[in-house]
Amino acid sequence: MTMGDPVQKQSAGRAVARVIGHGLWILIPILSLSILSWLPATQAWWRSRSAGWAITAVVLALACAGIVVGMVGDADGAGWGLLLIGTMVGGVVAAALGRSVVFGSRPAVQPRPAAAPAPPTSAHRIAADPAVQAVLERRERRTRAREIATHDLPMAYELAIGRPDLPRTFDDGGLVDLNNTSADGLATALGWPRETAEAFVVARDLRGGYASWDELGALSGLETPLVERDAERLILLPHRPA
Repeated sequence: MTMGDPVQKQSAGRAVARVIGHGLWILIPILSLSILSWLPATQAWWRSRSAGWAITAVVLALACAGIVVGMVGDADGAGWGLLLIGTMVGGVVAAALGRSVVFGSRPAVQPRPAAAPAPPTSAHRIAADPAVQAVLERRERRTRAREIATHDLPMAYELAIGRPDLPRTFDDGGLVDLNNTSADGLATALGWPRETAEAFVVARDLRGGYASWDELGALSGLETPLVERDAERLILLPHRPA
């Protein structure tokens, strides 16, 4: 037996478990006797936020509600039976189509790396420019503020790091905390459309914030260019309910 055999077996085991898990997920409408036929479509809508999945989830939810009402009222007959079967089939089809949406990966939104330093030949000339000095100073302030947030979170909250919507005396270089800043603060500091900022804050607060940039990119519904534009100024501190 080679050293790679245990790793290969473990990988194969995970693959089998994943296939079984996905299969059971697709069979939710059948296993629940149609009652949960709406669930896969709703999860697909949550990941994609598309109108098509929203309509599918609503239609299946209404059909499931009709089935529950029929069960409570001891309904029988061909009509109720067709509703039961149709909802079950529709739920399975929706689950099969939505599997790649729910379990597939989406590109993560990551802050851009800092710009590369200028060539040494022009360093002195550029360093003398007041505008460049101001940018470098703000960048240095953001670096210090991020260090505080990493090593002393209570101090970061007390200094209101990343909170342009709060009164404060500490200059964090223009950081914006996407997990806690209000919709007004996001719209003012980042120039987001107010409707986008308000929708983002509502969804964020319902979820209790985002634990990582990967989660933000996958679940927030924000357009990637909107986040990447100011990525150097963004920070994610743990969500604190208002």
